[in-house]
Amino acid sequence: MFTDSEATPARVEMLVELVRKMSGRKLDMPTIRQLLQPDGLPGLTAKSDQARSIVAAARELNLIEDVEGMVRASGPRGPITARSALIAAIDENILSDTKVEPWFALFYAFLLGRNESAAGGPEAGKMWEARFERELFGGVTQKNRFNDTKYRGLRRWFRYSGLGWHDGDDRFHPSPYERVLRQIPNIFKTDVELSIDLFMERLSERCPELDGGHLFLTANPDWIRSHRSITLGLSHALVDLHLDNRLVLHCPIDSDGWTIAAAAPPRDGTHLKSDLVSSVRIVNSHEVRNG
Repeated sequence: MFTDSEATPARVEMLVELVRKMSGRKLDMPTIRQLLQPDGLPGLTAKSDQARSIVAAARELNLIEDVEGMVRASGPRGPITARSALIAAIDENILSDTKVEPWFALFYAFLLGRNESAAGGPEAGKMWEARFERELFGGVTQKNRFNDTKYRGLRRWFRYSGLGWHDGDDRFHPSPYERVLRQIPNIFKTDVELSIDLFMERLSERCPELDGGHLFLTANPDWIRSHRSITLGLSHALVDLHLDNRLVLHCPIDSDGWTIAAAAPPRDGTHLKSDLVSSVRIVNSHEVRNG
């Protein structure tokens, strides 16, 4: 696990960029340690180990590998930024599975399913630590259990991963806008418009931590699909994608679709005529939507 270590998103991104630029040149672990944790660094102590934490995180994300004693870049290829490579690795290795980070996707799903936000500070961390263990595991202590330290780290990684935002009071609000946006091509495939049922089915397959996905259901065993109610966070993300002309939510007055009422969507008289989504259409990059 790396989200509760000194491996912050910015530091891992920096390492990925460094390894890429040093391609073909000598870059072994002693060199990386000296670059990431040089002697004379303010606050450095004999116990400081941020270089090891950063490298370990990049390895767990399959962003670097050892080749004949040298550290080389791996993971997504092509002309993409270090940030894009890191985000893609999070999508593939962290949000779709729990092997590397057992609590990342699961706690996000837990938070999302309860339509709540995550405040900063030790009191909030201890509260969520207790609730997570009690409500999900019946109070049974887990191996490498979720705790306040992990809570603080996850809030930072959630925001970086496009799963929500922090307000002026440092409270994290789940809203997987960027996560859904990244998956739109995989959700629609060759389709232009999907019924809301098919959209939600494909979304839960591509994003298992979101409404109806297998990780979401693990974190929210009482969730009932037949209620057709979209969580507050996902509702906000979908409404914002509609307002930003990335998706079109068709919400006719006589719809019997899934409700996004939690986000209090505005009425536009054209597409958003009710709180119930009947279908979702992808917006072509060259398309200009009226209304």
